[in-house]
Amino acid sequence: MLGTGRSRRGLGVVVVTVLLAMAIGSLATAAHSQRRDDLVPDVGSRFWIQPAPIPAPSEGRIPVSLRLVDSIWTEGGPASPTATEVRFDFDAHFGLDLSGEPRCPTGIHFDIRTPESPCEKMKFATGKMRFVVAFPDSEPLTVTGRVIAFKTNERTMRIRAYFPAPITGEVLIPVRLARAPGGSIYGLTATASIPRVAGGYGSLVYLGLRFRKGLFSAACPEGRLQSRGTTTFTDGSKVSIGALTTC
Repeated sequence: MLGTGRSRRGLGVVVVTVLLAMAIGSLATAAHSQRRDDLVPDVGSRFWIQPAPIPAPSEGRIPVSLRLVDSIWTEGGPASPTATEVRFDFDAHFGLDLSGEPRCPTGIHFDIRTPESPCEKMKFATGKMRFVVAFPDSEPLTVTGRVIAFKTNERTMRIRAYFPAPITGEVLIPVRLARAPGGSIYGLTATASIPRVAGGYGSLVYLGLRFRKGLFSAACPEGRLQSRGTTTFTDGSKVSIGALTTC
C-alpha cells in the first residue's frame, strides 16, 4: 500500500491519490488538490521514478541509473499556480554517494546567452525543464530548457536550466539533501527551492532528470521501492504523490 494513497490534510488542502498507473515497472500516482471554490482550478501532478537495472538484489545495493520526472498541470485554468518547492523522498533502500564527485562553486559566473555552463564537465545528471509563462493580458507561453545537475557541496546540488526561446535566460535551482528520520520508509530527501521566474508569472509544469549510473544505488529486499514527490505552491497548497517501483 502506498503511504501517499491516503488523504492528507495540510494547510487547508486535502490531497487525494486518484490514479495508479503502470509505467515501465514503476507505479506512479497522479494527485489533485481539492477545489476550495469554483474559481480555483484543479491542480494535478504526476511523479515517476525509474532505477535501472531492475530487478535489484534483495541483499546488498547495486549501482543504478535513475530517471526522475515530476509534472504539474491545471484542469480549468491556463496555467498552474507557481510552485515554490519540490521535494522528493526516496525509499530507504536507495543510496546516494556524492563523495567522489567534483564540486562546482556556487559563485561561478554563468553566461545566460549560451547553453554552455562552467559546470558542464562536472554534471552528473541531464534532462529538461518546462515553464508556462502567463503575463497579464497575454497568451501563455511555454518555454522548455535543457537541464544539468551538479554538486555544490556534500549536502547540496544545483540544477541549472537554460531556455533559448521564446524567453531567453537561465534558472538556477538549489537542492538540499538530507537523511530521513530513523524508522521512516524513506531514507533520503531532496528539496528543490524553485525561484521566481519571469517576474513571478512563470509556473513550473515539468522537471525531468536522468542521473548517470553509479551515483545512486539500490537494494530490493521487499520486492518494491516506495518513493514520494511533494510540490508546494505560493498559496501554501500542496500536492503529494507516491511512486511504487516493482523490483
